[in-house]
Amino acid sequence: MANHPNIRGARKNQLRTKQKIAPPKLIEREEAHPEPEGLPVISPRAALITLAVFLSVGFLFRVLHLSDLSLWMDEYVHVMRAKNFLEGDGPLFTDDNNGILLTLLLLPGFAVFGPEVFWARFPSVLFGIGAIWLVYRMGTRLFNRYVGLFAAAGATFSLYLIFWSRVSRNYAIFCFFFLLLGMVFLKATETRPDRKLADWWSRQGLSGRHVALLPAVGLLSLLSHQLTFFFVFTVLFFSLIKAVVVLQSRAEKRELWKYIWLSGILLPFALVFLIPALGEALKNVLQPFLLSNIADWAIPDWNRLAAWWAEKPLESFYTYNDLLLYDLNWLYLPALLGLVAAYRLNLRAGIWLTASFVVPFLLLCFIFREPFLRRYLIFAYPYLLISAGVFFYTLLDWVKKQLWPVAGRQVGYALMSAPFVLVLFNARWNGIADLALARKLEGHIVDMRIANWSFTNWREACDYVNRFRQPGDMLMSTVPTAVSYYMEHENVLWFRQAYYDTREKRYKLHPPNPGGGPSAASFEDLVRTVQQTPRGWLLADYYLENVFTDERALLWVYQNMHYYPDASMDGSLMVFGWDHSRPKPERQNLVVELGCDDDKMESKEYHMTLPKELFSHAQLEMTVRTRWVDSDQEALILFNGKHVAWLPPNRSAGIDEATVPIDRSWIHPGQNTVQVFYEPNRPTDPRKGFTLYYMSIAGK
Repeated sequence: MANHPNIRGARKNQLRTKQKIAPPKLIEREEAHPEPEGLPVISPRAALITLAVFLSVGFLFRVLHLSDLSLWMDEYVHVMRAKNFLEGDGPLFTDDNNGILLTLLLLPGFAVFGPEVFWARFPSVLFGIGAIWLVYRMGTRLFNRYVGLFAAAGATFSLYLIFWSRVSRNYAIFCFFFLLLGMVFLKATETRPDRKLADWWSRQGLSGRHVALLPAVGLLSLLSHQLTFFFVFTVLFFSLIKAVVVLQSRAEKRELWKYIWLSGILLPFALVFLIPALGEALKNVLQPFLLSNIADWAIPDWNRLAAWWAEKPLESFYTYNDLLLYDLNWLYLPALLGLVAAYRLNLRAGIWLTASFVVPFLLLCFIFREPFLRRYLIFAYPYLLISAGVFFYTLLDWVKKQLWPVAGRQVGYALMSAPFVLVLFNARWNGIADLALARKLEGHIVDMRIANWSFTNWREACDYVNRFRQPGDMLMSTVPTAVSYYMEHENVLWFRQAYYDTREKRYKLHPPNPGGGPSAASFEDLVRTVQQTPRGWLLADYYLENVFTDERALLWVYQNMHYYPDASMDGSLMVFGWDHSRPKPERQNLVVELGCDDDKMESKEYHMTLPKELFSHAQLEMTVRTRWVDSDQEALILFNGKHVAWLPPNRSAGIDEATVPIDRSWIHPGQNTVQVFYEPNRPTDPRKGFTLYYMSIAGK
């Protein structure tokens, strides 16, 4: 059979056919001229080495001098809950403890090393590093290793992410778990259907293991921050768009049904938030429960939104956009263009990028816009870094193919390195150095476009009070938890006379305490408590002069308590005290300290009522008592928002009193406004800052 003539003929025909299809000369030409290619592929080993460098650098930026900065007010939400719980002095779960997971994670460090500032912030450092790892994984999964590494580089040098990784707040952990939630969701749902497999999940295009893991990760993210509910809108948008794409491409129905079911399950939840009648109904249902406060915050008030859209339609947008413009810097435009380029590089990944950044960004800007805080964008921010990586990869791949199609790998690697150099030039190095080297310990330690919160040097002021405090002295503070932490004293009264009503969306004054116990929560309570207590102290940060303080209480403190300027050399804190064995402060009706703290250059606007009889005099003059006024062009008082009187320089090293003529047209009978300012950077100002203790207007 092997020598059959028909078989031998068939073999000859096959050989002739092969020679015609692939001549030897053609094969030689292909080997001599390699096929043009785009950017080289990054090997797993090279990617891991590069990522290890980013993680190491990111760790140093986040951990150096971590405990030098005094704890910020919001950090005590987690720190004091964990500290008090371990000491048996308080509950772990409270209605203000949003981010309870971070509080729980503080317990091991506090139990072993004590409630130190370093161990309060170290978990945020770890989650900040973890976010760099996850953003690499997400960028690699959606696109390729280059995009993942570029996004990781951006996360390493982002001042925004560095800052929130250095404080004991729940934003670094929220960023980490929201990214992880996205990773698990994609692994759970983005599996290619395989009918040949016996596993039911695999035949539906699902991963049973990751589907089971999804609720657990979702719960961890929710326990990190309530804004996790935005993930519903992300998945809903992604599922709807994917269902349309799959339907148009006439793919298997199994893949289509997966997205239709997801959309159907999540759509009613989203409608509750987006349809006013449904949202109000849910609020009424939750009213008897503790969840009512969360519902008031999370469910939009459409009447109020309508007023905001009419008065300030883009206020929230500008807040978040200014953050992106500042922190992304030169990467801002590439990041936006990358959202478009992603659809060309990978359609599915492009849809996920839009769902994960654009959808929550628009919701924060125009629907869930109260309160609008820059830190709320942190869960979506990493996706914009991925988008920037997509832009540069798409651009460089096009340049390589069009301009150097036959160039070697060296050219490709050189092109790929250029955007990483841009990241280094793009970083806000001064801000990073301020944090990592602790060059600022009070005021705004980062640019206000990153975080508009002011820090206070509580450690210094508390040490001062501890040197002079006597047994039985009462303590009150605008931030009682700070005093409790640094002075190790539990019974600190909260000096705050107003609160924000989440339902009425306005600030309201606390009523007087009917029980008559020690309190500083209202003007009446403050006066009664001080009068009934022989000695005490008030430590106040910038909250002393904001909306939470009743102006009557503020002026009463100025006029009845002694001020201790040496307690806070940087001016970030004001310390007052009272002692009934001493006379009241003499000629002190204001205590306005400006210029010592770079962030405190103007006072609040005070109200002053002038009698009609005053204007019967031909001339008026203002009497002031000031300390450390070295130039008549540094300290000024503004009357009724229009007219300025400069304060004369001091003649001695202490407190001086002087008179200044006042134009009658500047003021009027009845209520007037007065505001005090400090002009910085005066060439004749050897001593920085001044204090105004007394001001009055009389006829001459």
